[in-house]
Amino acid sequence: PGAITMLSQVSRAVRATGRRSYNFASAPYVSTFGNLPTPSFTALRSATLDYLKNDFNADSWHSDPVRSVVNGSDLKNGTTVDTYDAFMRPNGKIVHASKSEVDKIISHINSYTPPLHDLRPNIRRIEDTLLEKYPGLLIGNQAKDFLKQDGVTEIEESIQANLVERRMNDLLFQDEQAGKIDIDRSPAFIGCVSNFSNFLDLFRKVIRNMELGIPCVVLSRSNTTQHSYRWARLLMELMEDEGVDPGMLTYASADLPDVKRIFAASPDTCPSYFTCSRELAAAVKSGHSNSMCSTGGPNTLVAPALTEGVKEAIRFSAMIENSGQCTALRHAVVAGATKEDVESIFDQAPVVTTPEDSLKEGEFAGLFADAPVSQTPEGYAKVESLDAHYKIDKDLPEDGVEEYWRQVFVDVTSADSPLDAGSEKATELAAWLVRNQPITLAVNENLALAKFLFEKTGQVVYTVGGDGSYALTCQARPQEGEIFGEFPVRRDLAKYTKYPVVVPSSTPSYNTLMNQSYLTEKGASDSVEGEGVNVLLDCVQGCVKGYCIELTEYLRDSVGAKEGYGDRTTLWGLQRPPIDGKVTVIRAGNDISSVAAKLIPFVATNARSQVEVSVSSAEVAARLSSIDGLKVTVEDDNVWAARKASDYYNVLDSSDGLGYRQFPLPGHFVSLYLGVGHVKSTKGDDKEFLNMFKDSEKWLEIVAA
Repeated sequence: PGAITMLSQVSRAVRATGRRSYNFASAPYVSTFGNLPTPSFTALRSATLDYLKNDFNADSWHSDPVRSVVNGSDLKNGTTVDTYDAFMRPNGKIVHASKSEVDKIISHINSYTPPLHDLRPNIRRIEDTLLEKYPGLLIGNQAKDFLKQDGVTEIEESIQANLVERRMNDLLFQDEQAGKIDIDRSPAFIGCVSNFSNFLDLFRKVIRNMELGIPCVVLSRSNTTQHSYRWARLLMELMEDEGVDPGMLTYASADLPDVKRIFAASPDTCPSYFTCSRELAAAVKSGHSNSMCSTGGPNTLVAPALTEGVKEAIRFSAMIENSGQCTALRHAVVAGATKEDVESIFDQAPVVTTPEDSLKEGEFAGLFADAPVSQTPEGYAKVESLDAHYKIDKDLPEDGVEEYWRQVFVDVTSADSPLDAGSEKATELAAWLVRNQPITLAVNENLALAKFLFEKTGQVVYTVGGDGSYALTCQARPQEGEIFGEFPVRRDLAKYTKYPVVVPSSTPSYNTLMNQSYLTEKGASDSVEGEGVNVLLDCVQGCVKGYCIELTEYLRDSVGAKEGYGDRTTLWGLQRPPIDGKVTVIRAGNDISSVAAKLIPFVATNARSQVEVSVSSAEVAARLSSIDGLKVTVEDDNVWAARKASDYYNVLDSSDGLGYRQFPLPGHFVSLYLGVGHVKSTKGDDKEFLNMFKDSEKWLEIVAA
């Protein structure tokens, strides 16, 4: 009943504002939060321990191997090889599809038409069954395969976040029914992540896509593929019980060359969803342009000194899941840190034997006693009697620092004195953060420095702590407004992903476009006022004009800092790019209409000073120069080709067709150019934090009309 009440509130909000609720930070998007169930951590842990003790059968991972499943039929005639756990130890068998079986997968992808576009009642009953009857199986299989110490928290948070994203899907579907958007129902490829597959893959990607009639193809992995295969098989069984067509879910057990062949033979409209390293994301995107990839980064913690509280924060952050969490710390900036100081961080480091022991003891940041011993690279030192490594340097790490997944490595930048807001060292750190784009930045014991770094950088997750409640790099609860995302470096974003992926959001919305007839009608009938925006609207027509109006309305509905909904004090919302003097340059050439939409997020907001326009026509320059404060440069293609290699924050042109030939949902479009995310205090009701951050010039605002 509470969920039904909340959905009616959301629907009223949509009708009242006329805005798209699935667009980040809009008023109806805000209304999808709150009124969430409170799962029992104790019950989930008990169910998992019971499953591992009484029901888990390791032999079945050998006798019942991973294999492809197409339209409900198993494909068994391929090559059988070993599967591997997170430490590359054999833990079962997998049958990689033969050539003819891969052909069957490709044929299904190209020929299958989903019989229904709305499967929400069936799929949500399945979802409820998974979370009510099988949480122990989901968590337990993941614990055995990935060696996850705390899979309970993932399911606990998933139960809440799933409901928020259900509400967003409901509203996406409403707009499709109203003719405002077109949801593409080409089969979606799901490249499973190893450490958070239950929430990110099973629920966010598969369940949320399938409930709106989008078929899914789950891909096998080179390691830790057993647990995702097992949930896929369970999901297929529950689909049969609910009368869902078996063609809606395919499992593709294939080696890398055949995965590439499947991609190459599939329609370009098929989206793929991956959470992975930047290297893998680049490889996927280069062969499949319609890819939404979330990538890692060198998560960083800053503190004035290595106090006992800071040591614990670094230890928890660096060792979470044996350094197997995307938010695990990689870099710490601490004044005056010595070899003895850094080694003492790991004095209390727990060593665990099995995931079951970790679950029983409530441990989430232990090192496995039988984990493979890491080699110590040149320049690093190894902690005595522990497989943890560190490097101490006065200078910041080189750009592109190695991640060392599932291995504890900490680069310590040991400044001579604590960093202060506005200092040379703080400015250097801010520039390093922009160039390397960690997921998270944690700052302890210096609120002014935290605000300075918040305004000069573009992370998605910022955490501020100290005074007994220290900030970790591994803290975010998206369902409470602690917006999460794993973004690449902004200027290189298109190399890795089509859009930044935000949590929470509606997954089907990433492969959805605005309906062009709706936009054309909007361009002919609607208007918006605003100095600068009107100049652009006068230069465009048809669906481009309608889209520019839609963008402007979205921005006006969505700007400003919003407060979170959890125990920590959180501010979240749309943000300007880093306020560090660097700008985004947009090449318009002779055609304003091809880039007008890209200019709207800047021209309509307080980010106007952070964009420049390059044109080849004096006439175009004259029109754009009438926008107060907009810098316009006239230059030919040769001069522009040389200049665009300069050190800009971002460089854009019309070649991708976005906002001109294709019209993404406004929230995704804007996230390509502006910041999104949150900043939080570890303390509840932190008024000092709110007073410091709520009036930050980083929050996006509309400029006066």
